[in-house]
Amino acid sequence: MIEGASTLTQQTVKVLTHRDRSAAGKLREAVLSLRVEHRLSKREIVALYLSVAPYGNQLQGAEAASRAYFDTSAENLTPAQAALLAGLPQRPTALDPYRHLDAALGRQKWVLERMCTVGLLSAEDYESARHERLRIVRTEHAFLAPHFVEQVLARAPAPPPRRIVTTLDAALQREVAGIVDRDRARLIRHGAYNVAVAVLDNLTSEWRAWEGSGDYLDQDHGGAIDGVVTPRQPGSALKPFTYALAFEQGYTPASVLPDLPAHFPTAAQGILYSPRNYDGVFRGPLRARAALAGSENVPAVWLLSRIGVPDLLRVLRRVGLTTLEKTPDYYGYALTMGDAEVRLDELVAAYSAIARGGTWRRPTFVPRVAPASEERVLSPRAVFWLADVLSDDGARAYIFGAGGSLDFPFPVAVKTGTSQAYHDNWTIGFTRDVTVGVWVGNFDRTPLQNSSGVTGAAPIFHDVMLAAQARIGGRVPAADDPLVDRPSDLAPRVICALSGRDATAYCPRLETEWIPADRPAAPCRWHGPAGDRVVVSWPPAYRAWARQQRLMSSTPAAFASTSAPARARDLPLRSDPARRVPDSPAARGHGRGGSPAGLGGGWPRDRSGTGGPRVGLASLPRRAHGRGQRWAGERRNGDPRKIGSQRS
Repeated sequence: MIEGASTLTQQTVKVLTHRDRSAAGKLREAVLSLRVEHRLSKREIVALYLSVAPYGNQLQGAEAASRAYFDTSAENLTPAQAALLAGLPQRPTALDPYRHLDAALGRQKWVLERMCTVGLLSAEDYESARHERLRIVRTEHAFLAPHFVEQVLARAPAPPPRRIVTTLDAALQREVAGIVDRDRARLIRHGAYNVAVAVLDNLTSEWRAWEGSGDYLDQDHGGAIDGVVTPRQPGSALKPFTYALAFEQGYTPASVLPDLPAHFPTAAQGILYSPRNYDGVFRGPLRARAALAGSENVPAVWLLSRIGVPDLLRVLRRVGLTTLEKTPDYYGYALTMGDAEVRLDELVAAYSAIARGGTWRRPTFVPRVAPASEERVLSPRAVFWLADVLSDDGARAYIFGAGGSLDFPFPVAVKTGTSQAYHDNWTIGFTRDVTVGVWVGNFDRTPLQNSSGVTGAAPIFHDVMLAAQARIGGRVPAADDPLVDRPSDLAPRVICALSGRDATAYCPRLETEWIPADRPAAPCRWHGPAGDRVVVSWPPAYRAWARQQRLMSSTPAAFASTSAPARARDLPLRSDPARRVPDSPAARGHGRGGSPAGLGGGWPRDRSGTGGPRVGLASLPRRAHGRGQRWAGERRNGDPRKIGSQRS
């Protein structure tokens, strides 16, 4: 017999033993029931059943259910409350008071009628209980990480053990829940009702916090859905992997990328893809550092057109993104901008691989009994540059501004993402100790209102990262603590802030980058003398843009040389956090539109550009990172000025 009615004793044995659903299991249950009947009285069996029976929401026993649903001891329950609890063990999921209160009340009425019929309630008490209005409370410990528990149980062996030790940090989980609750009103103003948060320990690859929806009991907005494993479009959160692949193919953070109007072929004949930036502005020549830090779309698509969609797809699959099952032609160049659905947990694990120096490890929900296997997915040089750029507050300031949710008192590599039509907000980042990922949106795909990754998910990310770093790292890292170890084959090199090539005496603004030590010198040819002035000679690819920006005339580069040119290696380097920007459009390298000062680098398609530890943009204060101080070699007569505005 597989199915059939069971006595109360059999129900008790079933809960205690978790028998398998087979004839042998049923026979074993019957034998154990007979033993219980011989050893315990009926009253003792009822008491045992009440102490182990399931009451829904991971609650076992009448006492636990009483405290969870009514915030009182079982001995203090009213007849109406006791009747509701009495009906739950029969179907604890279908009669869940949090999600199916009407069904639970229907069962309660039946129990009250039976109690009255058999004389356990007088007619007066029955009428009083029938009209009593019950107040169901939500107890925190009854719902600590329910989505995480579901993931654990789904992976548990059958039959599941009575006790499972997990990797969840209960204290951190409560902090995450509190942060989400605190931000709920702000999110609702943007039309966002669901939030997913995942926190991964980089050292052990163990999940420490896991918030699936923001409110498990929110039936109106699919609260029981686990957003951490639900595929959604990540927007620009995929861009770092395009740059990682480019770095492995010879590009550096100093290589110039064109931020110009462009059209790219697609798999559909006669259809071209024309990307635009978030703010609709084309900024001309952008060094890869600024393009990635500022999350510009056009340079990323141009870069992908050089390295190839198939290669990027292979990298994304190699770092653990299992949902990318289509062909390269299906995704096209929009893949770098997140036009494909991925899971938050898998993207967090991919970023964690960057934090570990390029090695991917499968995350776990339970402590490991043996060391986890690792697979190298990215080169040490590529991940060092990624971490260095993504933690550069100054490099992204021209788009995101300064002092917002992406700035921390210690180094944090962070990337935001916003999907098409504003359905999804993402912010993902890491320190050496921990990786945090946050998704904000709606499970029914209702678009958000005036919300992007930096305004929607980033405030939650900021607070969760602070809590997670303190909890998991056990300390607040120093400002010069490295995120990723610097490869020994990289050396600092002084570059022109506009061209990204080795600086000459004619370059008005200098920065430094970490460059491969064996990279041949490539002097800047953008700046040159014109009498007693320095002018910019724009490469052909940028002349139309420069003309539109009114930069094509022989504009002085904010510095007049009356003496013999100095060699770049003779220029002073310093770690002063102050920055100076030359007061000249040509020196800035950009026209109108809130462009970064002095950005650009190398000739288009030139993979021998330079890169290394550099200063940030404009006059923003900048800390020194452990991966190398930010140095600036300056000319005289420059004006300090702040560049950029807050991204919406």
